Amino acid sequence: MPRLSDLRFTFIPASGVEFDVIEFTLDEALSETYRLCLELSSVDPAIDFGTLLDQPALFTIWREDQAVRHVHGIVTEFVQADTGFRRTRYRLVVEPSLARAALCSDWRIYQHLSVPEILADVIKRQGITDYEQVTTFEHLPREYCVQAGDTDLAFLDRLAAEEGYFYRYSHSEHGHRLIHGDRIYIHGEIEGGPVVYNPMPGGDQAEPALHRFAYAERVRTAVQTQRDYTYTHPRYSQEHSPVAADLDHQDHRYERYDYPGRYKRDEAGKPFTQARLLGRRRDARVAFVEGDDARLTPGVAFDLTGHPREDWNQGWRPVRMRHHGVQHTSQEEDAAGSEQGTRYHYTAELVPDKVEWKPEPQPKPRLDGPQMATVVGPPNEEIYCDAWGRIKVQFPWDRLGRNDEHSSCWIRVSQNWAGALWGHMAIPRIGQEVIVQFANGDPDQPLVIGRTFRATNLPPYELPRHNILNTIKSKEHKGNRANELRLDDTSA
Repeated sequence: MPRLSDLRFTFIPASGVEFDVIEFTLDEALSETYRLCLELSSVDPAIDFGTLLDQPALFTIWREDQAVRHVHGIVTEFVQADTGFRRTRYRLVVEPSLARAALCSDWRIYQHLSVPEILADVIKRQGITDYEQVTTFEHLPREYCVQAGDTDLAFLDRLAAEEGYFYRYSHSEHGHRLIHGDRIYIHGEIEGGPVVYNPMPGGDQAEPALHRFAYAERVRTAVQTQRDYTYTHPRYSQEHSPVAADLDHQDHRYERYDYPGRYKRDEAGKPFTQARLLGRRRDARVAFVEGDDARLTPGVAFDLTGHPREDWNQGWRPVRMRHHGVQHTSQEEDAAGSEQGTRYHYTAELVPDKVEWKPEPQPKPRLDGPQMATVVGPPNEEIYCDAWGRIKVQFPWDRLGRNDEHSSCWIRVSQNWAGALWGHMAIPRIGQEVIVQFANGDPDQPLVIGRTFRATNLPPYELPRHNILNTIKSKEHKGNRANELRLDDTSA
């Protein structure tokens, strides 16, 4: 049972409605949106829901008159419960502004932007202004990146994990800041000195400490191998195969082989593969602790002292925490037990400070069926292609494309034959409808596999009246004449 604490808890919504905190649970982790669940009481039995929902609020843990920890966020759920003799119970959930990104989805194309730039754009579209990126190495632009119906939050999480990015939050009494970074060490250490390990605290208000400490090692993937293919260098395997550095206590042969690697250059493939390996080994060495030192927060390191096993008195970094607190004094008017005072404790997962933690790789949406699109290009052109015979298209779902040469990346076109300086070539022309498939179901790798007639592009002969005619009929470039090879299968 958690021991009595000298802490106290307060909750202040932006509306100024007065509440007393009865109980709270806070779940928070690296690269996850936190969730603060509060049980409150108020003398007001009819609080207007509109003054709280979707509005900012501040929860604070105090030690005497000193704020030990702030949790700022947006109220995403509000419940009115029972009314007692003088006070009414309420339940409330506070989450970060980013949590609302799970309520939004989109079909959207990004071109020639790096992942940090894409992350910043999605964050901006969410209306989040308190945002910071800390980048320690170059992240290459992506030629073509599609948000294929993902929620904005899932899209952010997936891209961040692919690039080895993670995020955490920094709280103050005025707001909460979202911080993306590509190295765990950027978040520094807690203030106030080491955290004490004390499994047998004496008295009701002993020094805050860790009271339970269990360390575990797990057998995890040892080697991450990835390959990919690019038609510009078809004979090069694009293979990368990093080996984990901390394999003293397990076999080295456990290999994960993923194809495709979703990269087209070594400069991207090497860090992609390394980030995937680290993400799969993120919990290979982990400590499970319980304590009541409220300074701990995910991502921020601390030094441990006082453990009888000296090699565990080192730097640690929380990656996941669950805090729980009960403030019995706030119930004194409606319930017995106010003499029990305040209790606070947490459970946490820690990784050694020297470990380069990365988030778990996220699955990418698959587009398993074909999509229709319209060939596009510059004004006053009929044919628009590059040296590979690639074209550009406008998808019906693209709300930002302007039906011009910027609507998509260059897309390869399947031909009947494709030999070495021989074969068949027919470039789809601007305005024609094409069938687009996706290599390995990847939205970022479209491929034109066919063409279809439609209401604005009818067949060359009326059907079914001329269903016996087989033809290959072209059109004069910027003219009205045609070349045609026609086979008439009319019976003699």
